Amino acid sequence: MKKKTLLLLAFLTTTLSLGVNQHQVNAAIEQGIVTINYVPGYGIELWQGYGEQRVSTGRKLADGTAWKYTAVRQAQGSTWYQVANDQWISSDQGATPTEVEVTNSGVAKINYVPGYSIAVWDNYGSAHQTTGQFLKHGTSWKFSQKVIDSNGDAWYQVGNRQWISGAYTKVTNEFFDANAAKVWDPNFATLKVTKNSPIYTNSNFYAAGAYRANAGALVEVCSTVLNGNTIWYELSDGGWLPSSVVTPISTQRSRLILNGKTKDQAINEVIATAKQQLGKPYVWDGKGPNGFDCSGLMEYVFQHVTGQNIGSWTVPQESSGVKVTLDQLQAGDLIFWGAPGATYHVGLYLGNNQYLNALRPGTKIKIDQISASFNPSFGVRIFP
Repeated sequence: MKKKTLLLLAFLTTTLSLGVNQHQVNAAIEQGIVTINYVPGYGIELWQGYGEQRVSTGRKLADGTAWKYTAVRQAQGSTWYQVANDQWISSDQGATPTEVEVTNSGVAKINYVPGYSIAVWDNYGSAHQTTGQFLKHGTSWKFSQKVIDSNGDAWYQVGNRQWISGAYTKVTNEFFDANAAKVWDPNFATLKVTKNSPIYTNSNFYAAGAYRANAGALVEVCSTVLNGNTIWYELSDGGWLPSSVVTPISTQRSRLILNGKTKDQAINEVIATAKQQLGKPYVWDGKGPNGFDCSGLMEYVFQHVTGQNIGSWTVPQESSGVKVTLDQLQAGDLIFWGAPGATYHVGLYLGNNQYLNALRPGTKIKIDQISASFNPSFGVRIFP
């Protein structure tokens, strides 16, 4: 019966409208559950307001309790969660999100391996079981909701108790607005179109396609490419837009959980795991374990050490920690090439002006020296 329900939801990709209206959407709500991870028997402060403007309410939320939040803000290097009317708690004191629910619907096209399929699960997150159903690469399915789980992984609901991983999808949104755009996603970033532009074809950045992106539209993108002096964004549902006609929407991932490790232990394990990959080949869109591209390598290393997702490509990875300048770099930081929101390369800083990276096709994972001829733009500290 469940299989029949899923099949009724599928429809051919060729029936989809590729016009810009697919990017102009109506409603989304950012919400989720946050758990207090502090000290047994104690609690954390509940504030009126957040950041520098906060004032104590005189109340505390006990360790181990869970609270629904309806808004997220970034201030003073911390993530703040609104759990009541203008009442906030801070990630610095152990407020840890369990999940983020986003009212976002549309169509997910399975983007896996030709001839293979992905599993359908009975729930999202780690507490799930397979339903025994599989969706083939290249097929398209309607989804009614998106969730970012506590590990930073994205999930789409395609039926009653039927969820698929967002890691293997290309998405055409039907309902998606500015609130949804503020939610960090490991697979996509959001841009606002600033001027009318044709959507360019995949094969030639100078060949305008039949469809246009209108000023004011919100579009999700899944990769960046530096072509000459221009950064190009790949749209989540196909085609490309140049950076000159869009502006990035800033998001921030909640702080990674160390799961009982000290900061130094986590950094040392990240560096050691990265060095174990030395000599493996660069593979376009490679996520390991036998080959990687630049961002796939960083995703793999941090997931291996922490069990959490820092993002599948450079732009989500930029928002997985605290930005630092090049003269502030410490071992274990990520270093990026390109402007924030438009980065095209990432490496792992090792200290002493050295970094480990997967550079380009035809090369292997190696350690390089920072140089004036290929100088990074900024760093991000994953474990601040």
